Amino acid sequence: MNDIKPHFSFWVVAALGLFWNLMGCLNYVTQANPEAVAQMPPVYQAIINGRPDWATAGFAIGVFGGAVGCILLLLRKRVALPVFILSGAGVLLMGVFTLSIVGVVPSMALSILVAIALLWYASIVRRFGWLS
Repeated sequence: MNDIKPHFSFWVVAALGLFWNLMGCLNYVTQANPEAVAQMPPVYQAIINGRPDWATAGFAIGVFGGAVGCILLLLRKRVALPVFILSGAGVLLMGVFTLSIVGVVPSMALSILVAIALLWYASIVRRFGWLS
């Protein structure tokens, strides 16, 4: 393990990022459950049931990749950075679908901003030598 100790804020950012992405994973799993989708308003059902496979894949890659990236950050592993790149690509893919169906949605915009922020943060802490 690297001898350079990260600042306390590192642990806070990584933990909050993990929480955010775990909530996304829960959202994904919920949307993969037909019984749960049947309980949603008709407009959500139409969007979820009509979502193409490439957008669903982007959703999965985005949230699960983000969660893995944050776990790797907490473990202080350099490989977190490429995982965040992959996650960010997934989030952008889902964003393209969302934009084409309903336009700009604040939650999607926030998801893209968080993905970019985590990628940016991982690149900074990697340069600081906090990852091994």
